[in-house]
Amino acid sequence: MSHGFTSVALVGFLAASASAEPHGASHSAPILFGLAVLVVGAKLGGLIVERFGQPSVLGELLFGIFLANLSPLVAGGAGIEFVRANETLRFLGEIGVLILLFDVGLESDLRAFARVGLSAVLVAVIGVAVPFALGWSVARWILPDSPAMVHVFVGATLTATSVGITARVLKDLNVTGRPESQTIIGAAILDDVLGLIVLAVVAGSATESDGVSAATIVAIVAKAVGFLGVAVLLGHFLSPKLVSFIGRSHGHGLLLITGIALCFMGAYIAETIGLAAIIGAFAAGVFLDPYGVGVRSGPAEITLRELLTPLSDVFVPLFFVLMGLQVNLSSFGDASALGFGGLLIASAIVGKLFCGFGVVGRGLNRFAVGIGMIPRGEVGLIFAGIGASLTIEGQPILSQNTYSAIVMMVLITTLTTPIGLRWIFAAK
Repeated sequence: MSHGFTSVALVGFLAASASAEPHGASHSAPILFGLAVLVVGAKLGGLIVERFGQPSVLGELLFGIFLANLSPLVAGGAGIEFVRANETLRFLGEIGVLILLFDVGLESDLRAFARVGLSAVLVAVIGVAVPFALGWSVARWILPDSPAMVHVFVGATLTATSVGITARVLKDLNVTGRPESQTIIGAAILDDVLGLIVLAVVAGSATESDGVSAATIVAIVAKAVGFLGVAVLLGHFLSPKLVSFIGRSHGHGLLLITGIALCFMGAYIAETIGLAAIIGAFAAGVFLDPYGVGVRSGPAEITLRELLTPLSDVFVPLFFVLMGLQVNLSSFGDASALGFGGLLIASAIVGKLFCGFGVVGRGLNRFAVGIGMIPRGEVGLIFAGIGASLTIEGQPILSQNTYSAIVMMVLITTLTTPIGLRWIFAAK
C-alpha cells in the first residue's frame, strides 16, 4: 500500500469519525481516534526525517502540515477541522509544551555560563536583539496596516534558538568539547531565557487594554526576571534536600510525580502572576536541577529526564503535529505572502549570524557560533503557537498567512543548521 493512499485513508477516517457518531458511541470516541492517528503519525514522521539526519521535530511538523493540506481533498476536510479546533486535543498539546520546557529547564546547567564567560552572554544578547529588530522591521514594512503588536510579535518569534537541536548536532559530530560548541550551548540556553522574557513582555503587553507602555514593559520584565531568579535561588538551597528526601523514601515513581507536580505548579503560578505558563514550567526544571547534573532516584539510579521520556514521547510530538495542522500552504500562492516568508527566513539567518561578533578571544570560529545559533526548532513553534492563540482587537495576533510564514522560517532554519555545522567543522 502506498504512503499516499495510507494518508488519504487516515484523513478519511478522521472525517468519518467527526461527521458521524455511531449509536451508543461516547462523545470522546472521535477525540480518542484522532489522538491515536496524530501520535502514530508524529512518530512515523519523526523516524523518517531522522533517517536523513534531521531532528524528529521536523517530521512531526511536516506530518501535521501534510494532513492539513491533504484534508480538503478528502470528505471536505471535516475530520481535520475537528482535530484542529478540538479543545481537548489542544489542551493535551499544551501539556506537551509544559513537559518540553520543564525538560529544557532540567537540562540547563547554570555553571555552563561560568565556563564560557563573557562570550556566551554577548552572543545571547546579540542573538535576541538583532533578529528582533530585523523581524520587527520586515513586519512593519510588509504589514504596515497591522497593529504595532503584530510587528513586535513577529520580531519576538525570531529571537528563539533551539538548544536541543544544536546540542544534538554537536554531539553527533563529536565536537561538544570544543570552545565554539561550549559557547554555542551556553549562549543558546541564555538565549532561551532571554527569549522567554521577551515572550512574557510581548504576550503580557498584548493583554493590556491600554496598549504597550514603558511601565507595563518594566513590570513584566521585573516579574519574569524575579520569578526565574527566585526559582534559581530556591533551587540552590532546597533542591538537594528535596531530592535526598525522595531518595530516602523509596517510593515508587515519587521522583516523577514530584517533578510533574512542580512543572504544573510552576506553570500555574506563572499564569497567576501574568506570565506565560511555559516560563513557569521552565523555572520548575531549573529549580529542581539548577546545575544540570540529572537528579536521580531508585536502585538503578534512573534520572528524572529518563523517567519523563515516555510522557515526552506522547505529548510533545502531539503539540508539533497540531502546530503543523495550522499551516495553510495555499497562502503561499499569494506572492506577497511568499515574499514575506522569504524575508523572514533571510532575517532569521542573518540575525543569528551576527552572533559571531559577540565571541571574545582569539582562535575561535565565529562563523560556527553564528550557524549554531540559527535553528528555531521547537522554541520558535512555541512562540508562533502563542501568537496564533492571542488576540488583539478581536483578531489573532498572527494571521494565517503570517503564521504559515513563521512556520516555514522555522523549517528552513532548522534544516540549515545541521548542514552548516557539519560543513564548517568538517572543513576545519
